[in-house]
Amino acid sequence: MTINQLTYQLCKIFLAVFKLKSASQAATELGISNSAISRALTSLREMYDDPLFIRTQSGFCPTQKAVEISQTMVEIIHLFRKLDKQHSKFDPFTSEGAFELRVYDEFSFPTLKVINERIRPRAPKMRFNIRILSHNCIPELINGKVDFAVVYEGFGDPRLNYECFAETSDIYLFARKGHPLFEQKKFSINDISEYPLLEIDNYSDVTCPLLVGVCEEKGLKMQVAHYTESLAAAFRMLMATDSVAVVCNQFTRLYSKLVPGISYMTLPRQVIRRIKKIRSAERPIGNYIVYGNTNQFPAFDWVKQELKAGLGEEWQKALSE
Repeated sequence: MTINQLTYQLCKIFLAVFKLKSASQAATELGISNSAISRALTSLREMYDDPLFIRTQSGFCPTQKAVEISQTMVEIIHLFRKLDKQHSKFDPFTSEGAFELRVYDEFSFPTLKVINERIRPRAPKMRFNIRILSHNCIPELINGKVDFAVVYEGFGDPRLNYECFAETSDIYLFARKGHPLFEQKKFSINDISEYPLLEIDNYSDVTCPLLVGVCEEKGLKMQVAHYTESLAAAFRMLMATDSVAVVCNQFTRLYSKLVPGISYMTLPRQVIRRIKKIRSAERPIGNYIVYGNTNQFPAFDWVKQELKAGLGEEWQKALSE
């Protein structure tokens, strides 16, 4: 085998193994057999006169040669995909591919609903792996190991792209049913500051919780009782204590209606305005699909647009309920 026999498929297989460090996972992502991966790696090794990938306990480790040619492979794939996009008609029904998604807890159900009811009937051969996002996945988004993240307020990295599917509107105060605050028809930031805050924090990127910051501006001190990434844990803690939580997500508000012991009220308008001003100083407020530049090809673009449209529709439905 010589470099003259390098093909689009061989480039895709090389990058899939390079990215996933696994032949079987690469086969799953590309929708081909393990034996096809093995044959391709044999051909690539002959072309480059190098093992390219060494099998270790932690997966396929790329050699120095593999690292050196990886960026060129990315550029080749980009050009092939550009040609494919310009001259091929994309058909989602016959398209294959595996997509990795990371979503905040609040977005897990609507994302699954969009995939099962909107995407899969039209693209039955596509596969989706959805996991709850509870860590910084910026490196995985940039290198293409994760295709999409569904988040609110985005990640602050210039190497990532954002598609807003819904703007943040009202912001709500959550607490147990019968909470003293909810016995009042109106409450102020002074009243709220008397109760500990339960911060539902999936990915902490602010120096302190926004409501705490608003209180501090008024010379008030608000205690932070707990941080949690889990809605289930948050609701249980709220029901068992006098803590309060702030939520700007309509899916969370809708979900809370299924929990008998939880109530919510819209925060005072002046508090909402101040929270939004503080937050927007760091990055735009909204609900986003976030992705890198590595995996953009026709099926990727189609899934992205379907996710954006579907989640936007689900958000509007939640607003009306």
